[in-house]
Amino acid sequence: MAEAATIVSNWKDASTWSTAQLPAREQFGRWCEFVNEAHLHWSIERSSFDFFPAFIREGRFGDFRTANLTASPQARVKGTRSAAEIAQDDEALYNFLYIAAGSECLTIDGEDIELLPGNLVLWDTTRPMDFVTGTGLHQVTLAVAHSRLHRIFPRASEFVGKPMSCASGLNKLFIDHLLALENQFGDLTKEQAWRVLDTTLNLAVTALENGTEIVKRNGNCDLLEKIRKYIDENLDDYELCVASIAKKHNISPRHTHRIFGEEGISVSNYITSRRLDRCKIELASPACSENSVTDIAFRWGFNDSSTFSKVFKREFGISPREFRRRNRH
Repeated sequence: MAEAATIVSNWKDASTWSTAQLPAREQFGRWCEFVNEAHLHWSIERSSFDFFPAFIREGRFGDFRTANLTASPQARVKGTRSAAEIAQDDEALYNFLYIAAGSECLTIDGEDIELLPGNLVLWDTTRPMDFVTGTGLHQVTLAVAHSRLHRIFPRASEFVGKPMSCASGLNKLFIDHLLALENQFGDLTKEQAWRVLDTTLNLAVTALENGTEIVKRNGNCDLLEKIRKYIDENLDDYELCVASIAKKHNISPRHTHRIFGEEGISVSNYITSRRLDRCKIELASPACSENSVTDIAFRWGFNDSSTFSKVFKREFGISPREFRRRNRH
């Protein structure tokens, strides 16, 4: 059997991603181009640098992007993403931005945010923002489409621009995972990428909820997390519904609806979105190539193949059969 192809070639070849391969006076221009490729459109002050040594690695897969970026140690670069730049992009992305070294200042909604090594912040490509790089900047970013994050975390916009430390605990666990993911990203196969990125997103949401200063609305947050975990562990159960969830957690169905309603999502939509994500993983998996689309749908709690196909296409813009065909190695 042929070895499965990785999603990005030459991922570990550092020279491929370095401006050192370019003439000195072209290095800063290439760095600016990379920022616009990886992070959508920006207006960057075009200063004159004799040279601009930097590392600029980016990878994409499905709804996700990773970007590993350094800036010249001697340079101070300013960039703006205003309504004019935002209007040039069709995509809407949330970005988990981690400062591995150096410093950076962001301005979001008129508020300056000083980021130092070990800090993580969420920013949104649909909202105006400025940045100024500090000395020796090294940042790693995980970007995810609005639609993908909103399916499991509708309140994401409330967490934009709220920096948090990742020096210890759950937040450090997420960052260790993020850095390992970025290091190995291009070497993943498509099947591995679907599985890993699903886990990554859930860990990112947990870190956000744990690490920011946002005041929780009520005492239901811990209960919501338990219910989410229970749902994820029982997606293959055809009887999974509001009534069974409520009974398991000794609360009323009405209270269950209320908890999810406060997050801007219904219980049934959450269950469906998680089932679709599991189906998506298996449709891309060579290990499941002998299983029909219907088999996979039924395994994850759908009981009608026609309905599954319609829901899948509505969610992802592609039929499950076409998705499987495109993701075969």
